[in-house]
Amino acid sequence: MEVLYRDLALSFEGRDKVLGEFLIKFTADRPGILAALSNVFADHGINILNISVNRNQLLLHFIVDLTNTDTSLNDLEKEFKKFSFVEWVRYRVVEREAFMVPSMIMPTFMDRQVLILELDRVKDLLSNENFRRLIRNLGASDASALRNSNISELVKIGQFRGLGRVMLVERDGVITIRSCSELGDKHVIGELMIEYYVGFLSQALGREVEVAGRSYEGDCVSVSFRVLK
Repeated sequence: MEVLYRDLALSFEGRDKVLGEFLIKFTADRPGILAALSNVFADHGINILNISVNRNQLLLHFIVDLTNTDTSLNDLEKEFKKFSFVEWVRYRVVEREAFMVPSMIMPTFMDRQVLILELDRVKDLLSNENFRRLIRNLGASDASALRNSNISELVKIGQFRGLGRVMLVERDGVITIRSCSELGDKHVIGELMIEYYVGFLSQALGREVEVAGRSYEGDCVSVSFRVLK
């Protein structure tokens, strides 16, 4: 399956290591910033474990392995500040702990703070109508935020809601959304897809939809929706 599984990196194994996290504020978004900062780490034997960027906040977040560095943190900070595009640098270091949990970064979606639930913990909630309504409302909210574009592209936002790799087929008034994932329970994903895309499609199309059928094949589940007149 040609898709990258991206771990949210809630913790990093740190036994016998010196791990650090750096938060760097830059003054303007322009080409070469990430490369320049990454090269500073590389020049001092520092391995980058994870990078995140928020271009709205103009912030770069690095998780690094400092175990074999040849410089001090103070000198490293001075090197970063030599760049005209660096406004400030914040960092912290955790030495030889079993795990380091990054504390300078928050999980967001569309710049809104999110609560992350593992898929297998959602399974028992599917029997709760209030939970299912919440998923429908989430789909409608996403469609409202992403209106005025091709529906076959928009439905892929469900991929970032944890619904697997999403594809759309539209034929004879029936919309079929197919989701594939080697990591997820396809039956749980199928139930979540029904609620999410009923809300999503109804909002995006401006018309009610109903489930016309579902099928399972390998690691994939397909759910068909009929647009009501």
